[in-house]
Amino acid sequence: MKLARFSAPTAAAVLLGLTTVVGPGAVDASAVSGTPLPIAHFAHMVVDAPHGHLFISGGAGTDGILVTDLDGANPTTIDGEPGATGLALSGDGSTLYAALPGQDAIAAISAEDLTESARYGTGAGTGPDSLAVAGGTLWFGYGTAGAGGIGSVAGDGTVTLRRDSGSWSAAPTLATTPAPSGVLAAAAQTGTTSAFVTYRAEGGTLTRRAARELPVPDLGDFAVTADGQHLAVSSWADASADRYRTSDLAVDGRFAVPVAARAVAVAPDGTLAGCGCNGYAFETFPETGGGFYDEYEYGSSLRLPAHGLAWSPDGSRLYAVGVDASGGTPTLHVARDPETARVRLGGGPATTPLAPGEAYSFRVGFDSPLPLDAGQSMMPGTVRITRHDDADPDGVLITDATATRATAADFFGSYHVTGTAPLSGPLGFGVDYSGSGHYGPAGRTFDVPVAKYAPTMTVTAPATAGRAAPMTITGKLTWPHAHVTTGAVHVVRTDLAHPSGYSAGTVPVSADGGFTFHDTPGTGGANTYAFGYDGGTSYLPVKTSATVQVSRTTPGLSVTTDAKTYRSGATVKVTAHLGTTYDSRSVTLYGMPAGGTRVRLRSGEVDAHGNLVASYKVSRNTVFSAAFTGDGRYAPRTVTVGVTLTPTVRTATRHPLSTTRVGSTTYQVFYKSETDMGYDVQVTPRQSGGCLTVYVEHYWSGAWHPTTSQRCVPLYGDGEYGYGRALKLFTSNDHYRVRGHYTPPAEGAWTGGAWTGWTYLTVRPGSPS
Repeated sequence: MKLARFSAPTAAAVLLGLTTVVGPGAVDASAVSGTPLPIAHFAHMVVDAPHGHLFISGGAGTDGILVTDLDGANPTTIDGEPGATGLALSGDGSTLYAALPGQDAIAAISAEDLTESARYGTGAGTGPDSLAVAGGTLWFGYGTAGAGGIGSVAGDGTVTLRRDSGSWSAAPTLATTPAPSGVLAAAAQTGTTSAFVTYRAEGGTLTRRAARELPVPDLGDFAVTADGQHLAVSSWADASADRYRTSDLAVDGRFAVPVAARAVAVAPDGTLAGCGCNGYAFETFPETGGGFYDEYEYGSSLRLPAHGLAWSPDGSRLYAVGVDASGGTPTLHVARDPETARVRLGGGPATTPLAPGEAYSFRVGFDSPLPLDAGQSMMPGTVRITRHDDADPDGVLITDATATRATAADFFGSYHVTGTAPLSGPLGFGVDYSGSGHYGPAGRTFDVPVAKYAPTMTVTAPATAGRAAPMTITGKLTWPHAHVTTGAVHVVRTDLAHPSGYSAGTVPVSADGGFTFHDTPGTGGANTYAFGYDGGTSYLPVKTSATVQVSRTTPGLSVTTDAKTYRSGATVKVTAHLGTTYDSRSVTLYGMPAGGTRVRLRSGEVDAHGNLVASYKVSRNTVFSAAFTGDGRYAPRTVTVGVTLTPTVRTATRHPLSTTRVGSTTYQVFYKSETDMGYDVQVTPRQSGGCLTVYVEHYWSGAWHPTTSQRCVPLYGDGEYGYGRALKLFTSNDHYRVRGHYTPPAEGAWTGGAWTGWTYLTVRPGSPS
């Protein structure tokens, strides 16, 4: 099957996780080492493998032809060949022909001793440039802009011009098959297109076969395929993969990749070199099908010039020249085994990380820029997969790998291996591919991490449970993939009776990682269950916990005082009474004075009657509480009781002049000449926010009647309040009485309210005598 041209990453690479380059190199473009050439410019290149020579011309401005060995080393120069451009070897390989456009001549040079044996003049102003040997005759393109033609040099040295009956707008470029044949092609750019003509060269004659304008706006190079049936035309501006038949120059199928470079060359076996990539690299590829063998980058700012590619006759090497942007600093690059597609191996275990003893699924597949041919279901060649571990450090061959045929997602097929990880030590795989046909060998080792890791553990427990009632907690261990069933879960319970915890048993783990724990808690309160998975032979331990609130009985608890109200400084007797409990009889008594800080009065076990007594001297309103912390069967409880402090309220009348008695009651005597009656009240202890109400009553008709009052007036800062009333408002010689009521603040009161006693008074007219 023919598949699409390789592009990284292919679907196979995505499927198999191909990330590491192995074998001869990466499938992606790679740099080839370069050798600077001792010439200023580049024009043409010919490979003379039988004599071990590489001939390179430099064009105008040079004085000779550069010669190196087949590695580009040991350079020498054939002097006296000024401005040499086009080069060609004779059919028998004994003679190198060099076009000397500046000399209007063609030089014949011995390929054996590198000396010029003849020079053929082509006529003044002809400027021969491009050479090709076809049908046993040397052909050359000549001319200048506006006029050109094709000439020949016969075996006896006779030069003949205008061998083509047509006309050319410039000196045509010539090309023929890589091995001697009678096929010749010529082309010249004519503006936005290029004129192409194909010929049959035989017996010293040249016969036109086809002529056509092709859509090539930047003609740089073209080549005739090895069988002479098609043309490969390079273009950078309008790259195309079209093949043109030499018989009629019609499009006849497509090459494996577009010929997008400035140069193209054909090997004797039909393999092409050019580029479907960019100007800084070149590729080798089969004539048809899809994909390519390899791609090479210059590794610098060099680019491929016209005629800059040449094959060795056996196809084992490809020679490429790179030049800089100005066409200078020529550098020679040699690509070895250019007809062998590089292969990369990728894959690995389908589950990572692996724990000791876990099952693994190992997959390895191929990737290459060259697709399989029709009918191929696997990449040709043999694959050896070895497993390496402590038991077999040198590797043991895996003989039961399963082969998977190529698919649209897995272009080249793959191999699948299953097994289990060792209980200790490393695990690795070695994969060796032999290579076959146009596919090169490859090898890779895969180190599979094997180490204990912790699974995740969750538990589900009820929030509450009844004491002495059955209860169930379920749990789940989760691994990222298939796992070994190993290890157990250990349970530690912590409760009020066992604050340091104790073992509540061990539960097994099922194949799916689930486990179930049953318990009947005998101790109330918070019961915390710690679950610890020991990891067994393959995993790290992991822990989690759950807390269940177990019910407890509410105990009987009360707190009382020996009175409800007290004067400041009085001692309160506080008694806590605790009813039935399980194993704790301890109670704590607290006192909380208004606006103050809680104080602990006493802690301890109650007496045989369940009582605990404490004393406290009060100076403010106080709340007393009794607290039981709870035990394994009875819940904590706190109860409170409050007592009120009765404030001290002192009263006095201002400046009575005398007293008198009416019955048993003493009256303060005032005279209207004194102007005002004053009544003072003082409240102890002082607190902000309280107020005083003063009531005045008048006795008449045998009873006391309210006569006036002053409602809830704030006290002064010293806790005192003064009330005054004009004496003229009182009826002479009648009887009156006055008293006050203290109201504490609505919030944060330190005391309760209090009444003063009655103060009795009478007002007499005039002044005392």
